[in-house]
Amino acid sequence: MSGCCQNDSGVSAHTDTVRDSFEDIYTQWYPQVIRWARRRCVDPQDAEDVAQQVFADVWHHSGRYCPRRGGIGPWLYGITAHKAADASSAAARRFEGLRRLMVRPGPKDTDVGAGTVERVHMASSLAGLSNRRREVLFLAYYLDLTQPEVARHLGLPLGTVKSHTRRALRALACLLDERA
Repeated sequence: MSGCCQNDSGVSAHTDTVRDSFEDIYTQWYPQVIRWARRRCVDPQDAEDVAQQVFADVWHHSGRYCPRRGGIGPWLYGITAHKAADASSAAARRFEGLRRLMVRPGPKDTDVGAGTVERVHMASSLAGLSNRRREVLFLAYYLDLTQPEVARHLGLPLGTVKSHTRRALRALACLLDERA
């Protein structure tokens, strides 16, 4: 920080102000932040995650806000733009990795028994999930990553990964039941 708005201790004079009014900032600005995120993210779930990350940053890095540089709206927009760009880059990397997995031919399976039918049902049901949910399940159950590892890999909070996993398993169970 360039000394803008620092108190005698060298700490941002606005840290407490932002934290004290966080609930008001969130209530007032969340609808706009989510709109900004939705414009920049392809996946609506990514937009939700971006909005959560924006307000987590506002809380954790409230000392970076300085009203002399502009209002809170432009500050939030800047954070949103950076988080959405990160999400888009991560999504592009994920899709490329998944694309490579999908085009790589698997072993030839000449047995057309019940196991094959179950695998076809599973593949079809997985295809019915959103990319984010499919990715969380892939990382957790195919690559055998723990939820904290999945969170680090995706750059998401652990709670968000747990929610995605729970919702994905619930949706997968419903899709498999429909095909049974």
